This record gives sequence, structure tokens and C-alpha cells, in this order.
Amino acid sequence: MTKQKILDNALALFMEKGYEGASMSDIAAATGIRKASLYAHFDRKQDIFQAIFDDILAEYAAFIRALTEARAGENALAQLERMFQDFILYCHENMKMYFWDRYFYFPPDFMAETMQRQTQETQTLFLDGIAECMRRGMEGGSLRRQNAADAALAYYYLMIGISMSVKLYDRETLLHDTRAAWGGLRRGLAAEQDANKENE
Repeated sequence: MTKQKILDNALALFMEKGYEGASMSDIAAATGIRKASLYAHFDRKQDIFQAIFDDILAEYAAFIRALTEARAGENALAQLERMFQDFILYCHENMKMYFWDRYFYFPPDFMAETMQRQTQETQTLFLDGIAECMRRGMEGGSLRRQNAADAALAYYYLMIGISMSVKLYDRETLLHDTRAAWGGLRRGLAAEQDANKENE
């Protein structure tokens, strides 16, 4: 319990003051413990930062696996729509994702290589799940045939592009713009008969 409280408070302080600006004393004070007690859990500030990122990464990987898993009775086009919206909403008002975004671009020196490598690994995990969904849709006839990896990449970068600006949106506006973006993408992905139905 105390360890998780330390991580939660440290995350907030790293977002408020930056990695260099947040001290071990600050983290201990925010947690309501003595500095000596903090050292009983973590030897160094960089260990706290690493633990925060490890937790974010594990939570995100579990979310991606669940998000890209096919559901009974859900065709590929419906799954892609669900994934698109649910991912954007996951990023909205999510301090952990804001932390990842900030420190991916401006990491402490000791974490730069690790964050880049592990971010790439999660991107590959996500892209593989999207491409598998697209292959299933092409085989099932709900998606038009094209290169699944290329289509997955276009889908991914449109979705990521919106997610990078979620701090600018309230939820209602975010949902409106997400649905509009998905509508345009859908027309490029749907099999001809589905696209024609939409235009009727």
C-alpha cells in the first residue's frame, strides 16, 4: 500500500516539477512518510521513476491485449471501430499516458534508451493486433482486400495522432472528433458493399 502511494505521489510530482525538480524529500513529504522510510522502499529516485514506467507499461500492454482480442459476434469492422474509440478514451484524462508522452520525448538520460525500446515494443504489439483484425476482416469480407500491415499502420497513426492531443478536448468534443475521424477511415477500409450501404 505504501509503495503504491509512493509511486502515485511521485508520478504527480514528476509531472508537476519534472524529474530533476522533484526530490526524494518532496516524494516523502507528499506520501506522508519520513525520508528514511522512503529509502526502505526505493534506494534512488531513478528507481522510483523506473518503477512508475514499468507499471504504466504493464498496464498498457494488458489493455492492448484485451483491446485487440476479438469478441464473439463482432465482425472486424465493428472491432476496429470499438478499438479506435476505446483507445482514445483510455488516453483522455489519463495521467499515466500523459507521463509516458512527456517523458518519451524528454526522458531522464538514464531512461532514454529503455523508454524508446519499450515504447517500440508496445507499438509492435498493438500493430500486430490491428493487422490480425484486418486480415480476419478481409478473409470474412467485411474489409476490402489490401496490404494488412500497411492498413494497420494508417489506422494506428491516425488513432495515435488524435490521442496525442486529447488534453485539448473535453469528452464530448473528443468523442465527436473521434467518430468523424473513424467515419473517414471506415470508408477506406470497408468492403465495397458496406461502403455503398453507408452512402445510401
